[in-house]
Amino acid sequence: MRNKAVLMAVCLCAGTALFMSAVMNVSPGFAASGASQSSGAPQPGSGACSVLFYSGRNDNKDVYILHPGEKEPRNITNHPAQDLCPAASPDASRIIFLSDRGGNMDIYSAAADGSDVRQLTSSPEAEEHPEYTPDGKQILFVRDFEKRTEIWIMNADGTGARRLTDNECRDERPFLSPDGSRILFMSNRDGNYEIYTMAPDGNAQTRLTNTAGWEIFPVWSPDGAKIAYSSKFRADGRMQGMIRVMNADGTGDRAVTGVESRDENVMWSPDGRFILFQSVRDGNFEVYRANADGTDPIRLTDHPAWDGWASYLTSSKTAPY
Repeated sequence: MRNKAVLMAVCLCAGTALFMSAVMNVSPGFAASGASQSSGAPQPGSGACSVLFYSGRNDNKDVYILHPGEKEPRNITNHPAQDLCPAASPDASRIIFLSDRGGNMDIYSAAADGSDVRQLTSSPEAEEHPEYTPDGKQILFVRDFEKRTEIWIMNADGTGARRLTDNECRDERPFLSPDGSRILFMSNRDGNYEIYTMAPDGNAQTRLTNTAGWEIFPVWSPDGAKIAYSSKFRADGRMQGMIRVMNADGTGDRAVTGVESRDENVMWSPDGRFILFQSVRDGNFEVYRANADGTDPIRLTDHPAWDGWASYLTSSKTAPY
């Protein structure tokens, strides 16, 4: 019963990193500002590098990677358990992901090809939302206490875990800024989900948004100057959402995708020129790539099952994409 509830919560947040290539077949899709759907193989500098994601294809949730030049993603966990929410280390050598293969939703790490799997957490509570810090030395994550969730941090090998937040609410989806000075997260402590920042030790918690909708899944731009996030709300009798971008201090907020769809869980490319996100604009959740301003969207996955939670797998030592 607990794992079922945890899986539902995780999927909600996924309706909150992926390795994909834009050389796949694409189909028409909505673009903000009247932009048309792009097609054809990407050129150098177009954001085409490996993308990591998880999918419900094969009647089970597993972690997949799609490399440039390949039309079908590779299943890199391939386990009868539920494997969710992957994220890559900054040097692209390892990934972390959630799995209930041990009977509880814990954090695991593996080599980027899926080998050398190691269990990093083993607590009575379920874990959610793991993400490496920019130096790769630590992992931010969320621990679920059923009535509330808290943000924790631990060493990359799973040792030294400590709690950063302590509220009777849900604090989720943490990201450390590129310069290491602030942690970005979402919280429903004020009645609905809004975006907050805090110091690396959990102090100086500051709210950046304040709307009637849900502001969820915030992520820093590679230079730390901007924050992209998902705005989620109900309109015309159905749930809708868009990708928005604001300055790091919460000013200059603007939409980069439109409200006719439900776009969620945005991630930046390493050079900040592109974004990945999941969208139902073609009928079910698929992974898309667009310019950072939302123009020229390209669908990267095409499967009846749920595809999402995407991010780039690339090392800072490699050529920019």
